[in-house]
Amino acid sequence: MANKIKKKDLKKPDEFQTISWKIIGYMSENKGKFLLILGILLFFVLSSSGWYLYGLNYEKKAQKMYSLALDSYDNTSRVSSNTIELFEELVKKYPNSSAATNALYSLGNIYFNINEIDESINAYNKYIEKPKECNDLVALAYIGLGYCYEAKGSFTKALESLDNSIEYSMGSSYEGIIYRNMARIYEENNNPQKAIEYYKKALKLTTDPFMEMLVIRKIAILG
Repeated sequence: MANKIKKKDLKKPDEFQTISWKIIGYMSENKGKFLLILGILLFFVLSSSGWYLYGLNYEKKAQKMYSLALDSYDNTSRVSSNTIELFEELVKKYPNSSAATNALYSLGNIYFNINEIDESINAYNKYIEKPKECNDLVALAYIGLGYCYEAKGSFTKALESLDNSIEYSMGSSYEGIIYRNMARIYEENNNPQKAIEYYKKALKLTTDPFMEMLVIRKIAILG
């Protein structure tokens, strides 16, 4: 048989209801403060949402322009008349986008291929200064800088740039190429001891039998 509810239990206020009324009463007495707090919270929520949507739209437009620039750029043969303009416009219009960062690397390559060495150096340096996740492209940008400085006859800067590229993880095959380039520059500058040092470093990382034979021959001639 179910327990009977006593009259005093019916008169006893519900605990949750009591707390709720106390909260409502406090809010009523401090209506101005709560409206202010609510307004501030609402402002931050709307601002955060707005910036998030703005960021998505910003990246979307930047990526679209980057795709257009890539479509106009045949990497194996030529640079179309508006390729550079599209990349440069992207960098100016959406400087904080990931697409603009990639555009700077592409501009470094393009300017080097058309022998605009100073412009290439400028683009590579701007790319390196940007925060990014992909270390391999940073290494390649430093290699590109090395080629640029070598083309200008700035061999010290060329060697520094190639040496900087070693700091970024790319794998032993890339490092072997970098060391061979550094050895070649030392050889061109009549520094056979340094050339041998870097040819030996390259030899340890060389897996191609034909290239291995050439490096061994270089070491023998210089030694």
